[in-house]
Amino acid sequence: MKSLLVDSCVFINALKEDSVHREDCLSFLDTLSRAGTPITMPAHGWFEVWCSLKRIETIDQQFKGVSINGKWNFPLELLHIDDKFIHKYGNIEIPHIKAGDHIYVVVAHVDGRPLITTDNGMAKVAKQLGVSVYSPKEYVVHVA
Repeated sequence: MKSLLVDSCVFINALKEDSVHREDCLSFLDTLSRAGTPITMPAHGWFEVWCSLKRIETIDQQFKGVSINGKWNFPLELLHIDDKFIHKYGNIEIPHIKAGDHIYVVVAHVDGRPLITTDNGMAKVAKQLGVSVYSPKEYVVHVA
């Protein structure tokens, strides 16, 4: 099974009690966790997720969502941004997009991975390149 490229915003929205995407993201993550669906994410994205999770723990809130090793539990492959990564993905022409988003789009494009995001700007550029893009809700309803 080809792993899904999951934008860090999906995890972060699941953590934020005031996010309009929270329930859809929690449902998506629960679906992946139960199915054992592998996830790929650039390492900088997981760092964003980790910092958000630690911030919630620091302000003494309980995360009421998918359990991941006491916090979260997913088969997760981190893509480290090293010289091999730069050589593989760094010279691919895509439409202009924010640098952090660029990484997700170019990886999805080059590797032919489905991209899951709540970021409409990222989704628009990825779709222009022929990437299969889903919101968390679309993935659960139409694919899972």
